[in-house]
Amino acid sequence: MTNCEHCGYRLLDDTAVCPRCAGEMTFTVETLAPRSQPSKGLKILKWVLISMVVAVLAAVAVVVWIFNSLGPMPSFG
Repeated sequence: MTNCEHCGYRLLDDTAVCPRCAGEMTFTVETLAPRSQPSKGLKILKWVLISMVVAVLAAVAVVVWIFNSLGPMPSFG
């Protein structure tokens, strides 16, 4: 969303003429350029790291469950 340069009315990004004051819009290269999106490599890295954290937490939970299911450990003293 952009604002009209003449009257300040809110416009859609691709509007060439303001419907309120009929003022023509001038577009710069930055206005017409597509918005940059995060690279796919960063998205993949994020999900790999999240998956690794989940796997480590699951492994810790399994080890704790196994130790608890064995019962009390014998004392060697």
